[in-house]
Amino acid sequence: MTDKYEVGKMPHLLIEACRGDLVVKGWGDMTVMVKGDDVQVDEVDGGLTLRSNGRLRLSVPENSSLAVTHVHGDTIIRGVQGDVSIGSASGDVILSAGAGAKLGDVQGDLSAKNIDGAVSVNNISGDAVFRHVGDMRVNDVFGDLSARGVNGSVSINTVAGDVGLRNVTGDVTLKSGMRDANFRFLGGQTDIGEIQGDVRLYGELAPGKHAFTAAGDIVLRWPVQSPLLLTATAPQISNRLQLEKVFEEDGSLSGSIGEDGPVVSLTANGRIILKDLHPVNDEWDSFRDEDMDFDFSIDLEGLGAQITAQVNQQVARVTAELESKFGTDFSQKMSEKIARQAERAAERAEKAAERARQRVERQRTEWQTPPRRPTPPTPPQKQKKASAEEQLKILKMVEQGLITPDEASMLLEALEN
Repeated sequence: MTDKYEVGKMPHLLIEACRGDLVVKGWGDMTVMVKGDDVQVDEVDGGLTLRSNGRLRLSVPENSSLAVTHVHGDTIIRGVQGDVSIGSASGDVILSAGAGAKLGDVQGDLSAKNIDGAVSVNNISGDAVFRHVGDMRVNDVFGDLSARGVNGSVSINTVAGDVGLRNVTGDVTLKSGMRDANFRFLGGQTDIGEIQGDVRLYGELAPGKHAFTAAGDIVLRWPVQSPLLLTATAPQISNRLQLEKVFEEDGSLSGSIGEDGPVVSLTANGRIILKDLHPVNDEWDSFRDEDMDFDFSIDLEGLGAQITAQVNQQVARVTAELESKFGTDFSQKMSEKIARQAERAAERAEKAAERARQRVERQRTEWQTPPRRPTPPTPPQKQKKASAEEQLKILKMVEQGLITPDEASMLLEALEN
């Protein structure tokens, strides 16, 4: 079914249940377009209440607010400028734009980007990526967590995977991390519990007291001209900072740079390595290492966005061909599948870039880190097969010259995911 409802500029939309995938996109019209199978829509004062026994696609006024009770599939919400709340989602969740977001339990991965206000999440069973959001409140993450460009504070209970926090303007609280943690340019007070892996800390910290504890190694890279009062405790300490008033004894080191700087305490069961953020001595960090940083920034920075842009161009062209040949419903189904594949490819590219950068940092340390026990591979999921009708339609398009064989392969792959 496809229906339109007049709702005004700022409606409130309640989706009580969606038993398939949910896609919501904001647009400039003051109507709600509903596409789906077996959808019940009730018009209420100020908006709509919807229930769907299958897939549901909505085009809504961009200033809408959206409340979702439960989604049994994946959830994609883009261009909705009001508040968004999701009680629970059985698949992946992708949020782009919004005044704020409140989520309960996410059984898959979460991507939240360009959220002006606060984002709060209870539990995330997969990985979590945050980009350019307000305050962050996250309870437990069972995969990796990466946050960049947080205009506010960050509060996290537990992360089972790696943690990456970069360019955070407010305070940071992390009770525990089960693997490695990377902190870059934190602008507020920090309260970091024990990290079971390694800790890498880049850039100066706000005035006050900061403590970092790691079961593995700690690498601190500090701006050479920024004041600092430092205490380090570990079985092995390598100091390449130009510290003053240095006091060393077995297993500990203390010193300072300038006066009235932040008080930083580092405790590690492995090694502590202290370096300048921007080295002035070539013997400490060779020119080759700096070249490696430059190469990674050029090759990998924004790789996910590049993949998404390229795929979107192909999707737009192929969707137009599909719609003219086979109708709106079939073309919409195909474009949604390919869009989800593009989002996942972009997220995987960003993760690969971050892990590659981490490997470069590990190679710069003086000693080789003992190898970790490899994580058992995840059993492959059973893939769905494209129907004979769908395969026939795609093959006909190749025969008629509407799409290339490579594009046909991409469409078939999307149908099987």
